[in-house]
Amino acid sequence: METIAVYWESKIRTYGFNLFEDVGLHRIDVQAEDLMSWAGMLQATAEDEAGFRLVWCQREPQGLITFFLVCNDAAWSGPSPPDTQTPAPPTTRTPADVICFQGPHFGDRYGIMDFTYQALAEAEVPLLGVVCSVASIYLVMPAGWGGKAQSLLKAAFEIPKSVRE
Repeated sequence: METIAVYWESKIRTYGFNLFEDVGLHRIDVQAEDLMSWAGMLQATAEDEAGFRLVWCQREPQGLITFFLVCNDAAWSGPSPPDTQTPAPPTTRTPADVICFQGPHFGDRYGIMDFTYQALAEAEVPLLGVVCSVASIYLVMPAGWGGKAQSLLKAAFEIPKSVRE
């Protein structure tokens, strides 16, 4: 059973916006049957301080699992096959910016996301990915859009004086 909380404020409060510019959004397609081997590689990469900011995945048709990794490119050279028999999976890299933020009432992610989309729609900010995790929201956009998006969000949301930048 899912409980959906609905909270309304005319100007939603957040604790501030963290902007990470000039990172890479890497897409890696892995066959589902190879997932265990590649999961170990990804875990080892994370332990090597690859500068990961965000990781998510989704199931695709034809038995593929697509991983999206946002990381500091200077610290990560790409996936290394888990063994010599496994070829490297196809990957793509997109230069990106990421904004992450959280708030006291972000259990209502549906309303918060609607408010966020409305704030960004004015400038037609393109989004490559959106991830909601507990009370945090991550917005991934093409490189160069982060500053503009952050300005729009700062104007739309209320940031309490005790946490303003």
